[in-house]
Amino acid sequence: MLIESSSIPKSRDLSQPGDDVFAVVPQRLYAVFDGATDTVGALVRGETPGRFAANCAALAMIECATGSQRGHLTSGQWLTAMNKSIADGLADAGDPSIRAGTTAALVVDTGDTFHFLIVGDSAIRINGTELIRLTKDIDLLYAAGRIALFRHLQTLGMSGDSLEKSVRQLVFKGLGQPEQTILSSQEIASIIETAKKECTNRLQPDAHDLIEPSLMAGISGGQYGFCNLTGHSLGYAVLNGGQTQGPDVMSFSRPKSVVHSIELFTDGYMSCPKGTRVVDWEEEFFRVESEDFSKLGIYPGVKGSSSQFFSDDRTVLIIHPFSTN
Repeated sequence: MLIESSSIPKSRDLSQPGDDVFAVVPQRLYAVFDGATDTVGALVRGETPGRFAANCAALAMIECATGSQRGHLTSGQWLTAMNKSIADGLADAGDPSIRAGTTAALVVDTGDTFHFLIVGDSAIRINGTELIRLTKDIDLLYAAGRIALFRHLQTLGMSGDSLEKSVRQLVFKGLGQPEQTILSSQEIASIIETAKKECTNRLQPDAHDLIEPSLMAGISGGQYGFCNLTGHSLGYAVLNGGQTQGPDVMSFSRPKSVVHSIELFTDGYMSCPKGTRVVDWEEEFFRVESEDFSKLGIYPGVKGSSSQFFSDDRTVLIIHPFSTN
């Protein structure tokens, strides 16, 4: 078999570790985890909460895939084990109340069958053609707000790294943060109105009245209330030590005989290449960077790139089970 992987942090000079983690136990487990970005500067035993959660989840899945219960656990039991590992890890570190979460895209090999699980917006592609990538509406909301804000600040003459830094700060901590001095109340109202128009046909009715308070509170204050929330279109799933649930949780299986390649990747890769090797993924990544550097156009996002940072960490793990290369 052939296994390839690449995991690159958003810090271009590699001075800061990313929040992505991957795990490989050949013929047992292949997994990628994307830890949630911390917005308050917290650390857990020297790691960001997102990376800490990703590591805890990875260790739990290694045990599930290699321990005495290998092949007998359901995807629901995997979720329970990963959440317990995160909760226990935070408790052992003396930080049980810290907000720490991660996505996951993984496959467990049980002999004749591959069992897949996705939590959040990390994704899986099978045989180079079957893409399983789940998105969340809360990202559409904040991306619309970010793009409206970015365009407005451009009209004020801001550009380059200072523009991206200001936009990130306002999106993550909120347009309504009392210490911000860039925008007037009239400008904030105009940005929110632009975002509302953009979201009119993209969000469900139950989300429309939440656009303004969400943008005013920012991701740090407005997003996490929808974490693992069911019954609302803005709800999304995360592994965070609690009960993982939401529309972006999916499990399924495939006979090994029909699987020729598996690609697991985090959302730092915003599109998929034609090929199924790491070099193909990196070439596609830099094509996207050249086409939409600030993530405003065909690849809208809640973060853009700068001279110091890529828009996000990126990880891809590729398995060719029967390769002779």
